[in-house]
Amino acid sequence: MAMTSSIALYFPMLVLFLFTLLVGLRLFVMRVRAVRRGNVRLSYFRNFTAGTQTDGCATAQRAFNNLLEVPPLFYVICVVLMVLRQGDHLYEALAWVFVALRVMQSAIHLTYNNVLHRAAVFIVSMAVLAAMWVRLGLTLLTFPA
Repeated sequence: MAMTSSIALYFPMLVLFLFTLLVGLRLFVMRVRAVRRGNVRLSYFRNFTAGTQTDGCATAQRAFNNLLEVPPLFYVICVVLMVLRQGDHLYEALAWVFVALRVMQSAIHLTYNNVLHRAAVFIVSMAVLAAMWVRLGLTLLTFPA
């Protein structure tokens, strides 16, 4: 059975979801290590105000948060495209590009953390996401009632 492009949009969403889980797991492991080494007090994690966390944990937390901020807009458009059966090869390609860019942004954040490089990748990923939303909007303007 051939897979439609609309259904194929599930796979970039799955990859981004699994990557988000991986980054979250990395953050959890970093926090456990920081507590075990005595670099962070366990009480800090009750409300994130009793003391401070390590720079590494703070960066990992921010990278994880980034994956929970803009990507929901990606998940929504993919689901809308799937429900409306509007997915095609261009949407599929844009979805994979968005996922690759988000992974790249996180990789930059979690490694050498150059803000300018990270920002450039972010801007391109937002342009890809905007293109998906604008294209769908233009399609819907001509949708039969």
